[in-house]
Amino acid sequence: MNRAYRNKVEFSLIHWTVEQDGYLIENHSLSLAELQKRLPFTEDQIIQRKERLGLFRRERQLKRL
Repeated sequence: MNRAYRNKVEFSLIHWTVEQDGYLIENHSLSLAELQKRLPFTEDQIIQRKERLGLFRRERQLKRL
């Protein structure tokens, strides 16, 4: 299968600031409930952003070490 089709790009209408991205990157290990308290986004929006930033992949890579 062609890679372009596999990694379908979805554009989000939600705008994250650099500060919000930084907070999410630094505190990615917090639970979704904690992140929702501190960030003005829904659980689904936080999950989508973590996927976009590659935080789930990074977490899996760190678990292998």
